[in-house]
Formats: sequence, structure tokens, C-alpha cells
Amino acid sequence: MARGVLTVAALLSVTAGVGLAAAAIIRNPTLEGVAGGVFGGFTLALVIMGIAAWSAMALMRTPKPVDAAAGDALAMQLKDVLDEVEAARLETVEAINRRAVWRVPLAAAGGVAVVVVGQFSDDAPDFLETLGLLIASAIAGYVWASLGPASAYARLYKDKVLPRLASSFGALSYRGAVTPDLGRLKEECIFRRFDAVEADDEIFGTHRTRPISIVELKLTHGSGKNKDTTFDGLLVTLELPRDTGAVTAVVTNAGDLGNFFDRQKGQHRERVRLEDVAFEKIYEVYSTDQVASRVLLHPAFMEKLKALGELQDFERPQVLCVGRVLQIAMPKRTGANLFEPPSFSKPAATREQLVQLQKDIAGVLAAADAVIDLDHRFEVRSG
Repeated sequence: MARGVLTVAALLSVTAGVGLAAAAIIRNPTLEGVAGGVFGGFTLALVIMGIAAWSAMALMRTPKPVDAAAGDALAMQLKDVLDEVEAARLETVEAINRRAVWRVPLAAAGGVAVVVVGQFSDDAPDFLETLGLLIASAIAGYVWASLGPASAYARLYKDKVLPRLASSFGALSYRGAVTPDLGRLKEECIFRRFDAVEADDEIFGTHRTRPISIVELKLTHGSGKNKDTTFDGLLVTLELPRDTGAVTAVVTNAGDLGNFFDRQKGQHRERVRLEDVAFEKIYEVYSTDQVASRVLLHPAFMEKLKALGELQDFERPQVLCVGRVLQIAMPKRTGANLFEPPSFSKPAATREQLVQLQKDIAGVLAAADAVIDLDHRFEVRSG
């Protein structure tokens, strides 16, 4: 990678230096103009090479391990699959470098052309503007070269490594998320407003005797500058030991007007009044069966649900129970993406990333444990 950066920078510095010098000389073909053009082009080339040298040294630095022992243990445990992924990573780097050899200079040439044309305008770019444009053009060329291969490598890494990490926690696995059917969740006002769904990652299997699916979900509404993220978090789906025989929705209080519209959307259900005043200030509860909803929402459940909304990493959850299927929507506070593989520029066995991926899975399961603990009866085994 470091050698590739220096090679591309050399091509860019020559192209940019010659282009800037030529533009300056054409604009002012005097001895002073020639001297200024040559000096400006040479200086620009030196600055580009200096930045490239600093970048190459940064790529060659070895980061300090966060948890060397844990990282080494994971690297050894996953050695077979990491060796396979590392071979794919090296092929990815070669593919990107082959594409960058012509895409970076082509993008840089476009930047040079803009600079040359700009020299003949009344508002010619100064040195810093010229440098910034050329660097941005080169970076755009490299991004152009890496997009496809880098995305394919990231998908391969997740598909190979994450199932093995998930299985170390029990009868669980990982897959690229199967987009869940959100129709009932929208109908019951758990998700009130969205027109686009991104389901990125999913942990699924059996956890604490219960079939479970945990999907990292992002919902948005609108586009461009008017695009809003309306949900970014986890959707936890559990199968309960028995059928509740009802549809019960626990949604965050949307204010008088919002609650009014929520009630109009669900004519098939009734508002459930609860004795917990503090809970009713936070949530509105709707159900098709008053008795069944109160069996589900016993005092311990409500206390634990309120506590779940006070966790460091999550905001207030919302609940939908349809028969024996319980779903909890848990918005993240930080908005950070989970399960991110290392960049193609780093070895597949990068210890810091392996440890972080394991922590991501542990964190998601901790959230699932909190959901299961809402009601101790979830642990009841059939028979």
C-alpha cells in the first residue's frame, strides 16, 4: 500500500507540476512568468510528494494492540478461515492497485485540466486551492478504483469470520441480514415513518433456549438534504414459550397530537390503561385483548422495560407482541455501525478488529439478555 501511494503520488506530482507550470507560462510568456511557473510547478510537486511520504509512513506504522492476548487467541482460533480471507485480501489489494494505476492519473488529469482552465479566468485558483483540488482529484480516483473490490472483500470477511465468532457464544450464527417484514410494526406504530430500509447484519439462532434474531436496522424517510434517519438500532425478535393470544403494542408517547393519530390508525385495538403512572407517561399501550396485555405487562416487566431504556448504548425501546412472537425495537444512542470488518489495507488477522467484532456480538447478546430478562417466564421450557 505504501509503495502504491508513492507511485501514484509520483505520477500525480509530475502531472500537476508540469500542468501548473505550463498554464502559468502560457498565461504570462515572459522571463518572469517562466521562472514563476517553473518554481510554482516544482513546489507543488514537492508538496504532493511530501504528503505522500507522510501517508506512506502512516500506513507502515504498527498500531498498538488493544488486547494482544485476546486478539492472539482469536487469531489462532480462526487461523484456517483468516488464512483464506487473507489470500482474498491480497488479491483485492492487487486488483485495486491495477485499477488505481490508470484511474488515479485520469482523475488527477481532470483536476489538472480544471486548474489550467482556471488560470485563464479572472478568479484563478491560488496555490492552496490548486493543491487541494489536485489532492481531492487523486483521492477521488483512488476511491473510484477501490469501491467495488473493497465492498466485495468486506462482504467476504463478514460471511467467513462472523459466523465463527457468533458460534463461540452458543447455537448462533451470522448472515447478511434478511430484511424483516416491517408491515405489522408500521401498522402498530412501532415504526411510524419511513420509506427506505437498510438491514445490514443479523445474528440468529437459539439463545437461552429461545429462537432469536437480532437485526441491525436503519430506517430513513425522504431523500437528499431532506433525508432523515427515523430509526437506527437493533430489532430483536424472540419466540415466546406460549401464545399470548393477542396483539399488544407498547409505543413511546408521541404527545397529544401524535397519540391521537396513533389511536386512529389502530381501530382494531384498544388503549390499555395501566396503574403505573410513570410508565404511562413514557408509553402508550394498545392491545386486541385487555386481559392478555396485562398478563404480559405485569409490574416487573414494566420496571425492566423502563430500565432497558436507561442503558448506556440504547434509547427507549418499543415492543410488539403478536401471539408468541415478541419484537423489541432498540434505538442506538451512538449511531455507530456494528460488525465492521478491517479495511482491505489491514491484514485479515488484525487483532484489534477481531476483538472489536467479538465485543460487538457480546454487546448485541447483552441487549438480547436484557429483553429476555424482561420476563423470567421466557425461560420456561416446553414439556
